[in-house]
Amino acid sequence: MNDHPSRRRHPAGFIVFITTALILLAGLFLSVRLGPWDIGLSDITQVLAAKLLGLGSAPDPATEAIIWYGRVPRTLTGALVGFALGCAGTIMQGIFKNPMASPGVIGTSSGAALGAVSAIYFGLATTNIYAVPAFAVTFAFLSMLIVLLIATTGGLTSRYTLLLAGIAFNAIFSAMTSLLIVLSTDQFDMARKIVGWLMGDLTNRSWEHVQIVLIIALLGSLASLLYARDLNIIMLSEEIAANLGVNVFWSRSVLLFLAAMLTGGAIAVAGAIGFVGLVAPHIMRSFIGSDNRMLIPAAGMLGAALVVYSDCVVRLWGGGGLRIGVLTALLGGPFFLHLIIRDRKKFVYF
Repeated sequence: MNDHPSRRRHPAGFIVFITTALILLAGLFLSVRLGPWDIGLSDITQVLAAKLLGLGSAPDPATEAIIWYGRVPRTLTGALVGFALGCAGTIMQGIFKNPMASPGVIGTSSGAALGAVSAIYFGLATTNIYAVPAFAVTFAFLSMLIVLLIATTGGLTSRYTLLLAGIAFNAIFSAMTSLLIVLSTDQFDMARKIVGWLMGDLTNRSWEHVQIVLIIALLGSLASLLYARDLNIIMLSEEIAANLGVNVFWSRSVLLFLAAMLTGGAIAVAGAIGFVGLVAPHIMRSFIGSDNRMLIPAAGMLGAALVVYSDCVVRLWGGGGLRIGVLTALLGGPFFLHLIIRDRKKFVYF
């Protein structure tokens, strides 16, 4: 009989949790420090102290604009996007009992991408900053709802039908996104914007983007923690969960919608950034264990660190061509293959 996930915490889990938090904090500082204008630590501290605490003298207006209205929103947006993707990936892997699961498996990511690209193509993105996030989250929800309806019969949801329907809708949404790209090629700026957005980018992110993804990340992660115990039991067996009083259909549906919301919110403000929701939970599970009460926030922090450091690499060596989504795919794909090959003989899940 399988052990309960909550009993399989690794003794070094707390140390790993704190270490990941420190790595993330170092990445946040590095991200604020990086840029074409060399700004010293004292200036950064002065701006942050004045803005956050109201302490010290008024900073130089130019320095304040660069730090507070440029680099800090970009850094926070990247961290929150990575956090949301890490949490969403953990939920997906728990529900499907499969470490290969991710927000892209059941069509959520491609649905959100189609929504965002539609907003850009029809010109809504230029009239309202909230148009792209609204379309991305709405399409993520709709794709999740359609796939869930297809996979549900008589109140029971088939995980395998859910996966197969997700694969089918991934193909459909990707084809529709490609069609919009082709239709926009006669408008060079729009086509360039769509392609750049699909590769994942944090350039010119503002405090409005921070607010959007902050609300979604907080709501999604806190609500998912309320259902973390149910998810732990569902990972063991749906029959055991039902015998213990868990409403399996309700809990699984809520968790899937929370994962869709987290994914849609992240894609809405940063574009398509792959592999973070796949790799972060897998890595943290080997250190923290399978208890989702710890794993969800831990994977979120690692996801945040991955996106923040990837953005730093892009700014240092990207040369204007490399994007975050491309970098995470180039690094995350081989690394994940390495994990699979390394553990293929001993891997036991749950």
